[in-house]
Amino acid sequence: MSDINSKSSHSSTLIIATAGHVDHGKTSLVGRLTGTNTDRLEEEKKRGLTIVPGYAYLHFSSEDKNNTHTLGFVDVPGHTDFINNMLAGVAAVDAALLVIAADDGIMPQTREHLAILDFLNVSRAAVALTKIDRCDDSRVSTVKQEVENLISHTMLVDSPVFEISNTEGTGIAELKSHLCSMIVEETEQLDDSASKRYGEHFRFLVDRSFSVKGIGTVVTGTVRSGSAAKESEFIHSATSAKCKIRGIRLDENDLETAEKGTRVALNINIDHKQLSRGDWILAEAIFNPVNRIDARLNLTDSEGKLRSNAQYHLFLGASHHVVTIRKLSKDDENIYQIKCHEPMNTLYGDRFIIRDPASQDTIGGGEVIDIFVPRKSRSSEMRLRVLQAMDQNPLDALTSLVELQPNGVDLENFTLSRNLMSSALENLVLKLKNIGIQFVELNLQDRSQSILLHQNFYHQYCQEILTQIEVFHSQFSNQQGISEPALSRAVGFSGPHKLFHSLLTRLQTEHSVKQTGTLLHLPGHAISLSKEETDFLEKIRPILLKAGNVAPRTRELVESTGIPLSALDRILRQSAKAGTLIKVADNRYYLPETIMSLAEFTEKLAAEQNDEDGFSVIGFRDESGIGRNLCIEILEYFDSIGFTRRDGNIRFLRTEKENVFGK
Repeated sequence: MSDINSKSSHSSTLIIATAGHVDHGKTSLVGRLTGTNTDRLEEEKKRGLTIVPGYAYLHFSSEDKNNTHTLGFVDVPGHTDFINNMLAGVAAVDAALLVIAADDGIMPQTREHLAILDFLNVSRAAVALTKIDRCDDSRVSTVKQEVENLISHTMLVDSPVFEISNTEGTGIAELKSHLCSMIVEETEQLDDSASKRYGEHFRFLVDRSFSVKGIGTVVTGTVRSGSAAKESEFIHSATSAKCKIRGIRLDENDLETAEKGTRVALNINIDHKQLSRGDWILAEAIFNPVNRIDARLNLTDSEGKLRSNAQYHLFLGASHHVVTIRKLSKDDENIYQIKCHEPMNTLYGDRFIIRDPASQDTIGGGEVIDIFVPRKSRSSEMRLRVLQAMDQNPLDALTSLVELQPNGVDLENFTLSRNLMSSALENLVLKLKNIGIQFVELNLQDRSQSILLHQNFYHQYCQEILTQIEVFHSQFSNQQGISEPALSRAVGFSGPHKLFHSLLTRLQTEHSVKQTGTLLHLPGHAISLSKEETDFLEKIRPILLKAGNVAPRTRELVESTGIPLSALDRILRQSAKAGTLIKVADNRYYLPETIMSLAEFTEKLAAEQNDEDGFSVIGFRDESGIGRNLCIEILEYFDSIGFTRRDGNIRFLRTEKENVFGK
């Protein structure tokens, strides 16, 4: 890969995987089509069978000579011992070449490879009936009919069958002509779906890595989405390291950019020993490793059932994971949750294969629906309705979700899981308006994107908030107003606190609600601050802000402020009642924002320790730097409000940090 400079560009590329039983002539056929022997390992040459995927290219020009095209062949192993390598090879292909020997006919790996292609939604294909020179016409005709019957109930239905002899060259020209015509169809389909492809971030699936003297690390693989230019920077999924692309090559041609659908080699700045098959080079905006996904999963045996405590083998992209699987739906929807102890890098629409616990048989395959799995109510009726709504094209999904979800649609999560750039999202939101969907866009403090909330939900929440503030004024006419946490509890808001806060911000922008100090009130309600409230704002709040996670005890506040204990107790009680303070223990009060910060820390700690393993007081103490006794007080408070749950010496999260004030 020397002298990586742009010399030519290709108008289109089609990646084709071979499939079929061992010794049916896949490698010989690819050699006939491209002139390349894809078996490069000594063991492969010695044994006469493919062990790892091999790669070859066929370049040709259009009839008008203005465009060049490339057929990229991925020659996968046909032996059952190397099925894992086969799965890695077909992870990112556009089409398939199913190879079946006329003398053997349909064999076990023929069926399994066909099932895998079906699960991966590979629909463009051709069938090569090889070794016809070893059979009479009757045998060839019989096997051809069997093949047509075999594919009649799969995605490969109506694929043409070519009678081939690799030895004599029979049928090679016709097959090559057909495969070349497929790339023209592929180009037209890509043009038709340009709007769908527009605005995707770069994702490159690695299948090989090696070092080239004088060049450095080279990775080969497929651009699954977006494009990348030389000198651009991305993220390596396995190490989170910055990855700079120094050069790009397609076969023997150096390129300036790598486009979606092309199989290329990248010269990058990461040590090749840190790279593995199945890694991703991707845009930082979509780097979001997850341990759980919700997916639609179809089984080869429609009556088959998966054991929730068994470990299955998941083949996702070119990576392999050991996972547990639990069915969420109770009907024929086939919605499952897949959990892996190792992080997975995946997005909506990625397809996968499931093999049995012994990894001997392919038992199913499916498609990722959601990568943001909630902690609670994972199989509730509402959650299943949300997943069904998600499993559509972007516009229909966004429309359904806005109408369905009382908490609105988090656009940051939506765009990440769908791999949409901001321009594509703006397009979607505009289309949503044009089809008459009424919604409000609410900004979030900690998010780069906003929430889309249906107008009906928005009006309902606003009315409930204004009514509760009015009720508070009538009951406590001598108080300036109510704090945000106290108001959330009074309303009984069941959604995340970040949504509640954004609603209040919107109401303040519209001048329907005012805030004085930390208290919320109606615009027409105004009284002078009491001495207690003044003392709190001027003397106590600054001390608590400075103290951060280690709030002083009540007597320490007496010493710091000079306020007598009885008066201080009265101030603290009133402040807690108004919600401007949170009582964590009899002699310890925290500011609401500090409690939120501690909740965020606790959530991160639980995620690092693995949600199902929980965390201990000692772990909390060591990571936070807070003394043990105070850690116990904080965690017991979290237990009391339902944020955490104690089981012996271990605690588990019960809800998201945003809900720490919500109920």
